Amino acid sequence: MQVLTAIYEGSGNVRAGILRRGLPLSASPRLRWKVRFRVRGTLFLLVSSLTAYSQIVPAAGVGGSEFIAPATTITKAVDEVNLAFTVTDKRGRFISNLNPNDFRLLDNHQAPQRLTFFQQRSDLPLHLALLIDSSASVEYRFRFEIDAAAAFLKGILRPGKDQALIIAFNDQAKTLVQPTDRAERLNAALKKIQPRGDTALHDAVIYACEQLRRMPENQITRRAIVLISDGVDTVRRSTLQQSEQAVARAQVMLFSLSTNLSAADANASGDLVLRELAASTGGALMGAHDQNRLSSALRSVQKALRSQYVLAYNPAGFIADGSYRQIELNVIKPGLHTNCRRGYYAKIADQP
Repeated sequence: MQVLTAIYEGSGNVRAGILRRGLPLSASPRLRWKVRFRVRGTLFLLVSSLTAYSQIVPAAGVGGSEFIAPATTITKAVDEVNLAFTVTDKRGRFISNLNPNDFRLLDNHQAPQRLTFFQQRSDLPLHLALLIDSSASVEYRFRFEIDAAAAFLKGILRPGKDQALIIAFNDQAKTLVQPTDRAERLNAALKKIQPRGDTALHDAVIYACEQLRRMPENQITRRAIVLISDGVDTVRRSTLQQSEQAVARAQVMLFSLSTNLSAADANASGDLVLRELAASTGGALMGAHDQNRLSSALRSVQKALRSQYVLAYNPAGFIADGSYRQIELNVIKPGLHTNCRRGYYAKIADQP
């Protein structure tokens, strides 16, 4: 019924638009037949669009909010919050068949005004930044990191829909290739990296977030960072707190792949940093100190990105003032856990 209502309201808007363009109700039968044809054609496009989103459940929204069926283009608004998240069970397995009513959502401790979009196993566009440590300390393992990263990018990108960029960092962070959907271009850029210098970890995270925010988006788009590092910042121009603020502003999900061997590793304290960065975004920390573990970790990242839910909602009491707002998203069913970012900074008009 809700979908039918959306279509009905859409047809009314089309008709009203035609009338506003100066078509009198007394127009000739031939002209009125053309108008009816155009309206029916528009309705067909609306029905096709809604059918394409067959995963979307037209049920009551989270916390009693109203669910609105999406239009052909899923647009972004200043007062709309977009959440990409995953759900896992006690064994860490991804659960991707839940509906809006299975979740309880609070924004700044209030139920949202309404839910505007919900999708399981989201196929929305993905913008991905691969952030790879190219300092001198990684030289001995760099070759297998490059090979595993190339295989990951080839497997995750959908040409014409997703885009990725590669950022290498030592003393400075540098974009090796601009956003592209071509895996061969990314692979060629990876092969040109020469490990040297120190490690400006937090500078690199902040830089990656800035690059993702600058990428053009004409609809809801998922953003992710895959960070391969030992988590130790030897340059110390920026802090963990500044990195966490950057990932919150960019609304990314960050996956930390630790190259530390074990808790006895001299750089094991870096895992605490990597874990905190990932946890604040709904991502995860994974071990990646050898070729097998790195390849396995990247496969887990790929599976997580393919198991994401995406929901969008209008918060209650929203003010576009740039303030930080806390998010609490929980599954009502016992034994399940949501992996979601902890909060966001309210958008200011005309900001990405």
